[in-house]
Amino acid sequence: MGGKQFMKGSNAGKALGAAVVVLGVIVAIGPHYIFPVCQYFGQLVTTAAGTTIPMKCFWTAQAEVGLGALTVIAGLLLILSRQEETRRMLGVVAGSVGILVLLTPTNLIGMCVSTDHPCRVGTEPFLILAGAVVLIVGIITIVTARGALQK
Repeated sequence: MGGKQFMKGSNAGKALGAAVVVLGVIVAIGPHYIFPVCQYFGQLVTTAAGTTIPMKCFWTAQAEVGLGALTVIAGLLLILSRQEETRRMLGVVAGSVGILVLLTPTNLIGMCVSTDHPCRVGTEPFLILAGAVVLIVGIITIVTARGALQK
């Protein structure tokens, strides 16, 4: 009977791990391809010297690539993990990265000041939603791993 419980938890861990991997890819490519930031619309900042540099939203998009990569790694490790305690800790990691995905466009780096820019209309809400979903999947991972330990 203990083997069936392990298999049930293992399958749930693999499914949640696959979901985390997909979410990580979405977080990484979202600000560049799904809901692109201002730079992809030709909007750049012109300095006093006449050179152009990316807006703040571009750096948020770059940071999200790294956070997406961390999410993918957590998901892959979830797929490979066999122990409930490991899955629980990876759930904590996924949830924590989800919080960072949420905070990067809102508080950590930010987006453009103008509310009609593409990054504020599309990218920011997309990243807030994606971060919330990663956080929720991380919490589900923690709860399901905890339940498997108590059985």
